[in-house]
Amino acid sequence: MKYMGSKRSMLTNGLGEALAAELQNARRFADLFTGSGAVAWHVATRWHAPVVATDLQQYAVSLADAVVARDVPVNSEEVLQTWIESAGSLVRASSQYHDAKRLQKALAATEDIEAIAKEARLISAEKTCGPTQRAYGGYYFSPLQALWIDALRTSLPKKQAERAVALAALIQASSRIAASPGHTAQPFKPNNTAGPFLIESWSKNVLDAIWLSFSEIGQQSALRKGIAARMDAEEMAGNLAEGDLAFIDPPYSAVHYSRFYHVLETVARGHHIEVSGTGRYPSRELRPESDFSIKTRAADALRRLLAKLSDVGARAIVTFPVEQCSNGLSGGDVAEIADQYFVLERKVVSSRFSTLGGNLVNRAARQNGKELILILDPK
Repeated sequence: MKYMGSKRSMLTNGLGEALAAELQNARRFADLFTGSGAVAWHVATRWHAPVVATDLQQYAVSLADAVVARDVPVNSEEVLQTWIESAGSLVRASSQYHDAKRLQKALAATEDIEAIAKEARLISAEKTCGPTQRAYGGYYFSPLQALWIDALRTSLPKKQAERAVALAALIQASSRIAASPGHTAQPFKPNNTAGPFLIESWSKNVLDAIWLSFSEIGQQSALRKGIAARMDAEEMAGNLAEGDLAFIDPPYSAVHYSRFYHVLETVARGHHIEVSGTGRYPSRELRPESDFSIKTRAADALRRLLAKLSDVGARAIVTFPVEQCSNGLSGGDVAEIADQYFVLERKVVSSRFSTLGGNLVNRAARQNGKELILILDPK
């Protein structure tokens, strides 16, 4: 999955060792900014401490829920095939199907990317189109891709565990095929420079991505059932207690993460939204905001969160880039704040991370850097 803030690589580079050491005696594990769900899945499938995964965005909660809330595998090809067949019936019954299929076949031979993108947007503008197609057809997805995504969202299996795996697979698949550079702040433009990448993305098969994601997610399950919930990190911290271990990987960008993952949020929610701008964003009031992404509030937000965890007696692991980030915080700042409430153990590891809108050094999409891992014990 294209998730720029994922901690998956760090799990084999210091973070996994820190988690293993601290989870030995943990009563419960709380992933307070679960994001892609990589850390929540890692812990749930390896340790008996139940996982509580929280985030402000529904797509993140849905991803985490697909594994942490289930203690048996969901790997039935019959379930997957039935789901796809149900969605296929909706796709073929759609009034856009024949035009979308014709345009899909024309992608490989097109020499006029701008013209085909214009036609794709017209196909996707009909009032009968589903939420993904209306908002993103002709931009992040081809009309046929978007038609399939909406049909798969409508046809999710009824049983809770199967539905959770299917929804997470759909979110992952949408991320994998989206015509955008690693996140969905903006789609590739239909011009000579980015146009070939647009066509390449639009040519990807939704069902291939679904099969891959469903199989990967379904075969994983928690050793003990946990929960995933849409909740503010500070609120969740107040529900923890002595013996709990919190994992804190807060935002480090001055741009709200909802700007980068609004497409996944639309897929997760499955509701029509009004969009605008080059990124096809929903209105600001529909996009979750975090104090951690507001430069004048980030330090206070971290201070409140750590104070709350210290008050309840919970231990914590914090990760943050060493260098100063665009939300005004650096790894040193995070350590200095944490030192007010906890006894610290520090470790610095190499990392490759997204600037998510740029840091104070440059605006490259991804760059090598250093990541600080803090092990926190209440004073």
